[in-house]
Amino acid sequence: MFKNRKEDRIRAGWRILLFLVFGFLTAAVVSGFVPFGTGRFIVLAIASTLLVWMFGNFVDNRSFREFGMQLDSRWWKELALGTALGGGAILMLFAVAVTSGFYEITGWGWNRPSLQGIFWIGFSGYLLTMLLVGYYEEILFRGYLNLNLYEGLHTSGTRSNWIPALISIACISLLFGLAHANNPNATTLGIINVTLAGFMLGIPFLATGRLALSIGIHFAWNFVQGGIVGVPVSGIPNRFTLIISKNNGNELITGGAFGFEGGLLGTIGIVAILAGTIAWLYHIRAVKVASPRQE
Repeated sequence: MFKNRKEDRIRAGWRILLFLVFGFLTAAVVSGFVPFGTGRFIVLAIASTLLVWMFGNFVDNRSFREFGMQLDSRWWKELALGTALGGGAILMLFAVAVTSGFYEITGWGWNRPSLQGIFWIGFSGYLLTMLLVGYYEEILFRGYLNLNLYEGLHTSGTRSNWIPALISIACISLLFGLAHANNPNATTLGIINVTLAGFMLGIPFLATGRLALSIGIHFAWNFVQGGIVGVPVSGIPNRFTLIISKNNGNELITGGAFGFEGGLLGTIGIVAILAGTIAWLYHIRAVKVASPRQE
């Protein structure tokens, strides 16, 4: 019940439970002692890396690379592709929103009098912050939790790897959506879209065994939305954005103060990225998830 004797390690359910407990404790300590800002996200990224590394070595009996961090040439190419997909989708959504009158461009960030002399410092800090968020949320949710739940659901009698894969992606995606429920201006559609984004980020990981596509998509979606076109990211606005924009549209469509994730535009963008990702996976023939260690 508690241990897989053949593999000499704790079973998947207990690994996940222990990881969630330590993860919540780590987040609480960091949030309590490190002021909000880029520094907090640097600490969170380091703490997340150490947490996954420690669990990998002492609980999972696997190397850090096995959590999707095989940094070879293919990994970096997929990171670039994910960045293009995530950033390109946001730019297209913003273009549609502007031409439809849902958004209007009202100025440029570097011209704000209150930010003179510090704009590019803040902009660079936001870029680093979004890169860190894209990395540590993916290594936690997809790299560790999704992989372990997938293994726990995969038994010797499982005929298709995709059945436990999709169930595990659905469960972790729901957890991912609920983790954003306390964000400012959160809406029901926003949580649904963030949950849908979990599928968008989980499928390429289990199909390739690499987190590169997921990290690239996650980072670029957040950074371009909050740092380039001036739209809040999951309810959190950013002053250091290149374009100052104003939302004039229906919140059901634009997402309102929650950002594109809170509206139908976000739904369209997520589905478009998911379709592009699946097309890429078929192109590289990654149409089946690998057989995991069986619980």
